[in-house]
Amino acid sequence: NSKDFNMNDTTESGLAVRIHHTMLPVADIDRSIKFYTTLLGMNLRFRRKSEARMTEQAHVGYGDGAIRSSIELTQNIGERAPEQVTPTSGHIGIDVTDIRRLCSILEQAGVTFRRPPTPNSRPGARNLTAHILDPDGHDVELIERHDD
Repeated sequence: NSKDFNMNDTTESGLAVRIHHTMLPVADIDRSIKFYTTLLGMNLRFRRKSEARMTEQAHVGYGDGAIRSSIELTQNIGERAPEQVTPTSGHIGIDVTDIRRLCSILEQAGVTFRRPPTPNSRPGARNLTAHILDPDGHDVELIERHDD
């Protein structure tokens, strides 16, 4: 039942759908949890270890996990676990209310910026965006929206 999950988007066949999570590989799950919860204000929804899969996973996100998407942080815990992971080629987008204030906090915390707060390049757009790197080099886009 789509009401049970607050899923308002439907397919042509009438099935309710939503994005549940996206996965990011991480080299140090504790470091990544701290980054996403302390600096970006997400909640740690749960954490689990799978000896069978040789992984540890944590889901972080905003709001109620039953209706809001999360980021699944996954660390390989096998004996051949890499000390570094290859960053994804995409990015995660996060809406913020005051991008300059958040970027100041992130800068003081030593976060690497790919691009400081910059007006959107579309003609007439008033949104501001910045790109930062998480501890594993994954690109995180911060967006302060002013366009309707």
